[in-house]
Amino acid sequence: MRTLKIGTFTGALLVFASAVQGQVLATQRAGFNLPAGQVPAPNTPGGAVVVGSNLYTGDGANGFRHFKPADPANPDPINSGLLVFDTTGGFSLGGGGLCIFFCQVGQIAYDGNQTVYLTAYDHPKGNGISLPGVWRLSIDLTSGFIDNEAQLVPAAGLAGNNPTSIALGPDGNLYVGFLKNGNVVRIVNPNVSPQDKTQIVQSVGSAPNGRPVRSLAFVGKDLYLATTDGLSVIKNAIAATCLGGCNGVPIADGFSGVAHVGVTTDGINRLYVAIDNQVWRYTISSGTMQQVSVGGTDPVTGAGLNFAFVAGHSNLLQLDRLGNLWVGDDTSDGTFNFTGRIWYISAGALSSIP
Repeated sequence: MRTLKIGTFTGALLVFASAVQGQVLATQRAGFNLPAGQVPAPNTPGGAVVVGSNLYTGDGANGFRHFKPADPANPDPINSGLLVFDTTGGFSLGGGGLCIFFCQVGQIAYDGNQTVYLTAYDHPKGNGISLPGVWRLSIDLTSGFIDNEAQLVPAAGLAGNNPTSIALGPDGNLYVGFLKNGNVVRIVNPNVSPQDKTQIVQSVGSAPNGRPVRSLAFVGKDLYLATTDGLSVIKNAIAATCLGGCNGVPIADGFSGVAHVGVTTDGINRLYVAIDNQVWRYTISSGTMQQVSVGGTDPVTGAGLNFAFVAGHSNLLQLDRLGNLWVGDDTSDGTFNFTGRIWYISAGALSSIP
């Protein structure tokens, strides 16, 4: 078992794992040639959300993408079986040659009911159709159909900084980070009409050293940031006084100076963090890090496979409502289409880690 008591240690921890060692093995749920002959696959998965019995991911080329069971008779597609791209109209949004309304989607936030928020970081394509920024969607809990799409605060200039990380705060406001800089902003009243004058953008603060923010996660009132050089926290980020000067404070998790490309949380005491092609668990109360997984096995050949997180982007890392952990990576480092993968670690497997 690899458990690290961090204490005051701030140097980079060098951990080299051979193929698929670690606490638990992940199960690959989607990828090229799964099932045999299946061509479409994820592209640099940036985020995920489970709504009802439907999985959606943020895709690096095809927007907000719904996945359906490869076996239509599968009664529990969230917890078992292979998943494939759903090309049915109304169940995915964005992608394609025109990028209607966006192509590249990063982290995703969810209110636990029907409302989903996402970050789209692609640049406008010059066709007058692509609209990167922060978006709000409604998803039918039974059918999985997407409706009521709205771009939030479109005139606030968020798109130019490539929004890629997002978290819904306990105050009901959205918190957003960017690929281009270390700024963290708050979108107030995200559920009202975008034309409502109370829906505004406020500066919260920035990541340590102004580093780009890959992912965000709230634990209570505290906002945790995964950035290009570490893990940090903005304490009480929802405070009314946080209007530009509430900056992230580094956390000595043993990986100082190493890119943290994904973060998610149980909302209580634990963070799951994607670092150096590994998934780790950080326990807030004790300040300890435990290795969770470095990969899984090929569902066709049984060969061991290691995670391959994409540099410079958000990478999918999301706990769903049942406590299952979803992981996304891309074997081409985001260079080619259909080289991404979606992985799954069950809540039961996670609970086996002391």
